[in-house]
Parts: sequence; C-alpha cells; structure tokens
Amino acid sequence: MSELADLTRTAGGEVVATDVQRRTEVDPALFIGKGKVDELRRLRESNAYDLLICNEDLSPRQQRNLERELKTRVVDRTELILDIFAQHARTHEGRLQVESAQLHHLLPRLIGAWDYHRQTGGIGTRGGPGEQQIEVERRRIRRRLKDLEKEIGEVQRQREQQRAGRRRSELQTVAIVGYTNAGKSTLLNVLTGAGVRAENRLFATLDPTTRRLRLPSGREILLTDTVGFIQKLPTDVVAAFRATLEEVTHADVVLQVLDASHPAAVVQSRTVEEVLTDLEAADKPRVVALNKVDRLGPAARRRAVQELHQRYPGAVAVSALNGSGFEGLLEVLDSASREDVVEVDLLVPYGREQVLHDLRQVGGLDRTEFVPEGTRAWGWVPRRAQHRFEAYAVPEPLPS
Repeated sequence: MSELADLTRTAGGEVVATDVQRRTEVDPALFIGKGKVDELRRLRESNAYDLLICNEDLSPRQQRNLERELKTRVVDRTELILDIFAQHARTHEGRLQVESAQLHHLLPRLIGAWDYHRQTGGIGTRGGPGEQQIEVERRRIRRRLKDLEKEIGEVQRQREQQRAGRRRSELQTVAIVGYTNAGKSTLLNVLTGAGVRAENRLFATLDPTTRRLRLPSGREILLTDTVGFIQKLPTDVVAAFRATLEEVTHADVVLQVLDASHPAAVVQSRTVEEVLTDLEAADKPRVVALNKVDRLGPAARRRAVQELHQRYPGAVAVSALNGSGFEGLLEVLDSASREDVVEVDLLVPYGREQVLHDLRQVGGLDRTEFVPEGTRAWGWVPRRAQHRFEAYAVPEPLPS
C-alpha cells in the first residue's frame, strides 16, 4: 500500500486515505464486499475523495460496477502504472509502446461503460451515444493497434540493428536492471556522464540509453540503462516494451541495482529475480550493487548490507549520489565480464600496432615481447571477438 501511495503521487494524485479489506474470496461483481462499498459511498457523498484506486487488477465488470455504485472514477493498478508511463514517455518509441499498452487495457472496458465514461472523462476519454458508437470505437482502436504493432515492429528491427552494430564492435554489453527508483539512471550518469533524466520518483526513465564505460583494466564495455521493474508489472506493459526489455535478454552481463535503504529491499529483489527469469536472463553473469547506502546510519547499514549479502554474496555497497564504492564496483564488473573469454597468443608485425590497441579495448593485454618479426603479445578477448585476431594468432606447435 505504501508503494501504491508512491505510484499515486507520481501520477499527480493526492492520497487522502487508504483502506484494506481481508476476504476469503473476491466478490466477482464488485471485487470488495457490499458493506465496504456502502462505507466508501458514504465517504464519497461527503466529498472525502474524487478518485478510487485499487491495488489489484479489476475485471471490466468489477470496474464498471464500482463506478456505478460510487459515482466516481475507479482505477486499478495497471491503469495507474500506464498513466505514469504515458506522462513519462519522451521519445517516439516510448509513446508508441505506452499507447499500445493503454489501448490493449482499454479495449475490453468499453462495453457497457460508455455513458458514464462520456460524462466523467479522464484517461482515454470516449465520446458519442449508444452501443453503435462503441462498436465504431472498438474498430477504430483495433485499427490503431494494428498500426502500432507495425510501428513497434519497425522499432524492434531498428533496435536489433543497433545491437548488431554493437556486436560488430565486439564490446561486451552490460544491462542495468533493478526495481523502479533504485538509482539505475543516476548510476549510469555518474559512471559514464550520460546525462539521462534521473529523478527521485517511480518510472522516471522509460527509454534505454547506452554509453561506453572504461574499466580499470583499460578495456571498454557498453552500459545500457533499462526501464525499472515493479511488483505485478502489467502484462500489457511487458508486451508493448518487449523491444526495450530485449536489451536485457541480449546483454552479456547484468548489473542489478538494489536500493539497500528501502525497508522492502528483499521483496524488491525477488521481483527483479522473477522478471529476469521471465526474460530468460536469470542465468547471465551478474553483478549486484547495493545502492543508496549513504541514507543509512552505520548500524542500519551493517544490518542491511549483511542481510543482502546473504542473498547476493559478492554484492558491492555503493552510493550513486556521492560516488562511493565505485572502484570496487568497476573491479567486480571487470571480473564478471571476463567469464566468457579466450586467451590469445599473437604475433603483430611492425606497423600494425593498432592491433594491440584493439586488444586492450575489447579484452586485455597481459604482456608483450619484442621479436624480430614484430611484437609477441599474450592476452585475452571475449569469445565472440576472437575472430578479429585470428590472422595474428601464433599457430600451436605440431606434436613431435
């Protein structure tokens, strides 16, 4: 419920009261019990509120019935999150994805709710009389969804081309993931100077941003910020943002950012684990950053870090706000990104020293030795970059 209050404030609402009802089963018509509906109706008649938000997903029937009983707008959790996404979408890609998710959510809610929504307005306001107009609107929405699917498909192809370009550069990619408002964008800004929008509110960032990052070994990787996760992330959002979420699926390493100062940090980490599993990215090499430790006192910091270390051995405590702990984080990133590498033994002729620079950039150079033919170099590269250096590889000696 605390998270729902944060979502409401992010969407621009003011929370005047919260309530919880415990039932053995959900009412199929109203979701909550009739007694609770009567109680909410009396509060509504006294002008105590003008919008009711439910922390669960409501069926179209339940939403319509509650609106008729309470004479006010009723919004479920998915609609609230979609509203926030709509407010924060800045790029053309983001707007397409949000509109698609909103229309998929809206379509089954048109039938039987026409007259009331026409009077009250709000997100996705409809207009026009009668059921015939509803059919016209349904056809219009379906046509728009087809157009959006085509445009999002084009966005997906463009993203695949961008990923192919990054693969051709042979630089390894790291996807920053985490619960919404865990500090992912701030971390990216401090590490790379990306300058992306970072605010202390939920879902401030929807559009992925990729920047180069130089590691302590001297080589470079690509760091990509992604949309934040949340409990019960709407399926319409996951479907619409599949092109964005694929950045995680195709990454070589996952950098998971946890808000160590949040009282529900463990619960949030479980949510991130579930989403990574759904994206088939849970088995990728992973680095965990325990962020916002600057908000904790010494004793609370020890307790929080100790508890999270039991779940994530090797996690690094950092503060994206003041830059502490970054040296350790970069070293762990450097080590994690070396899990799928091969050792190389090269003979680089004189005049081709650029090969050594390339080796340092995409992998590592352990040692060199000058020989009559040029420079003998020993190092390592990511397995997928091995082909770039095969022309300079020293052949293995034949067995005697």
